[in-house]
Amino acid sequence: MITDKETNFVYFSSLIKVREQYASFWQRLEKILIRRKIGYGFIQNTRDIWCRDYMPIQVDIDKFIQFNFFPDYCLTPQYISKLTIQDEIWIPGKITPKHVDLIIDGGNFVKSTSQVILTEKVLKENPKLSKKEIVDTLKKEIDIDNVFLIPQQPYDMTGHADGMVRFLNDTDLLVADYSYESKSWRIKMDKALEKTGLNIIPYPSKIINERNKDGDYTAKGTYINFLQFDRIIIFPLFGLDTDDYALQQTREFFPFHRVIPIESNEIAIDGGVLNCIAWNIKTIQDILIDSLPQKRHDREAQEIFVLSQLGFYLSTSDYLQIAKTFEFVWNCLEGRILGDEDIKSQVYHFLNSQETFQSYPNPIPQKHIYQTVDLILKYREDTGQSFPSEDISDLRIQ
Repeated sequence: MITDKETNFVYFSSLIKVREQYASFWQRLEKILIRRKIGYGFIQNTRDIWCRDYMPIQVDIDKFIQFNFFPDYCLTPQYISKLTIQDEIWIPGKITPKHVDLIIDGGNFVKSTSQVILTEKVLKENPKLSKKEIVDTLKKEIDIDNVFLIPQQPYDMTGHADGMVRFLNDTDLLVADYSYESKSWRIKMDKALEKTGLNIIPYPSKIINERNKDGDYTAKGTYINFLQFDRIIIFPLFGLDTDDYALQQTREFFPFHRVIPIESNEIAIDGGVLNCIAWNIKTIQDILIDSLPQKRHDREAQEIFVLSQLGFYLSTSDYLQIAKTFEFVWNCLEGRILGDEDIKSQVYHFLNSQETFQSYPNPIPQKHIYQTVDLILKYREDTGQSFPSEDISDLRIQ
């Protein structure tokens, strides 16, 4: 199974960038993604920002498993309008997951390469199936060795495990501090963890007795819900006295990752943190991502213009692949005169000639490349700008 530490691309609900209450947070997060050259895109037609829960589980580079998203906490009059319908959501590309007829939120699916941990909420959500039937189905469909169940936290209506535990590797499990829970619950949790046979490592956590305007508990202090990629961790801060210690501990646990802190109260107030808002996957990328154009003023303006004029959705990373290739083609003209159609054709064929582009699971359609190049040409003509004669191989995001 693909683990978080193997991922290199992330999707978010498109709501994260348009809802006013998240604007400052998104600006901070996007800067980190761009600076660290993490590809990202957006999921359309969602009804909340917690995309971890309704998106598929990645088993292999081209294999995804889709569970049913129909949580009981969304079935009340207060929350039914926030229930994302899986058949309505859309992302660029052709990911075709295999459907498994179980109700499981992605936030309640904590995985290593061969093991999964869920809370017992999965039993309540699938009442017609026995525990053995659920476990056997997961083992068969995902081809994993072990499925472990732990008790649901008493005051967490979602029943998610990703605010409680996290695999460090196949043998070591980080477990958020639960010393504040009742004795009876602690005993139950102790027994469940013992059954896993894993090496249990205590992890910082702080309970904040604070509710939001809907009357739900916030997620402040849930440090274990960080967002992990290949060699990078984006780590939540909440303005608490435990922030520094939790950050230090995380850096010690992940010495080969760059741990980047980000203030996260804007999302935590609504009950989730970084892992909750993200669907990170492993995809095939090469220099088309690693050598993207600099975010210079004219390029930023061009990007805004092009993306606002397109009649279809194009992720930022896909746009930058096209823009970088366009500049490469332009700089290779060496004074030759080519028509727009020739330029578009050269951009397309150059992209298509890249080895990793050919094996990319979601290649950009030719017509999308052509329309994007048309708009780049229009922008340059309207603004009277010419492209710099710079060495494209040296371009990096600053």
